Amino acid sequence: MKNIVILATGGTIAGAGELGKNIGYKSGSIKAQTLIDAIPELKNVANICVEQVCNINSDDVTSEIWIALAKRIQELLLRDDVDGIVIMHGTDTMEETALFLSLTLGGSAPSAAEIAAKPVIMTGSMRPATAAEPDGPANLLFAVKSVVEMSAKNDATVYVAFAGKLMDARLVQKIHANDLDAFAELSSRTSFRDRHLVNAKKSFDISNLRELPRVTVLYFNADADAELVRFAAERSAGLIIAGAGAGEFSRAWADAITDAVAEKNIPVVISTRINRGSIVPEQLLVPETIAAYDLPPAKVAVLLRLALTVTNDPAEIQKIYQMYT
Repeated sequence: MKNIVILATGGTIAGAGELGKNIGYKSGSIKAQTLIDAIPELKNVANICVEQVCNINSDDVTSEIWIALAKRIQELLLRDDVDGIVIMHGTDTMEETALFLSLTLGGSAPSAAEIAAKPVIMTGSMRPATAAEPDGPANLLFAVKSVVEMSAKNDATVYVAFAGKLMDARLVQKIHANDLDAFAELSSRTSFRDRHLVNAKKSFDISNLRELPRVTVLYFNADADAELVRFAAERSAGLIIAGAGAGEFSRAWADAITDAVAEKNIPVVISTRINRGSIVPEQLLVPETIAAYDLPPAKVAVLLRLALTVTNDPAEIQKIYQMYT
C-alpha cells in the first residue's frame, strides 16, 4: 500500500459543537488523529501518518502558516517513504491555500524531479465532526483514495477533493456558502490538455521567506468611496481592484488608482467581482495597471503576493499573470 501523510490545519472538518447540529460550532477543535481513528476504512486504502500543523479556522490562516506548510510538504515529498500528501483545511480560504501551494511546491526543492510524481490533495467539510451527518469522513476518504490513484499515475498536480469531485487548485473556487457540494472548477484560459505545461512552470522560491508582502483587495460598488483606495495604498505593497463588469469603476476610483500607481509606486491589479469572464490588458481603464485575466480577486491576491517577492515592476508582474493564468 501507498504511504500517505495527512497534514491537519483545522477547519470545519475538525469543528465541534452541539451534537447533531450543523451550525454554531467552533472550527479546529478536534485533533486530527481523533478524526482519522473514526474512519476505519482508511486502513484499507493506505498506510496513514498524521501531523497536526495547526488547528485553526481557515479565516485565520496567514502567509507564515502557508510558508511553513509548503516547506513541510516539500520535506515530506522528498522522502522515499512518502507517496503523497492530504491536507485537511477549512473551506473558506481553501482555494487560496491551494493556489499558493500549486505556485510554490518545488520552488526550493533540491530536485523538483524527486517530488514530481507525488500529488498533494486538499479536503475539508461543510459540516462539523459533531453534526448528525458530517461530510468530513467521506471527503477525507475520497481525498486519500485520490492521492493513491494520482500517485500511481505520477500526477504532481495540487488538487482539491470535495463532494466526490477532484478539482485543479488553479481553477477551483468555493461557489456556495452552505451546500455540501460547495466547490467547482471555473473557467480558465488554460485548457485541460495544456495544464501539465502550466504545472511544469518554475515555482516561486519561498525557501528564504518567513512571510509574504501584504496586499489589499478592494471591492468596487456603486458610489463607493475613493478614499478607500488611497487609504489602502498607504498600508499595502499592492492593490487588487474587484471591479464591476469587465473590471470597471468610477472616475473617482480611477483618479485614486492613478495616484496609487504614480505616487505610491505600488502595483494595482484589476480583477472583477463577476464569477466568470476575463480582464485583459487592452481594456484597462488606468495606464500601468495590471490585468488579472480570469483569476478571481482572492486568487489574484495570492499571485500578487508571490510576484512581489520577485519584482514590483507592473510590466513584469503583468507577464507573471499572463504566464500563470
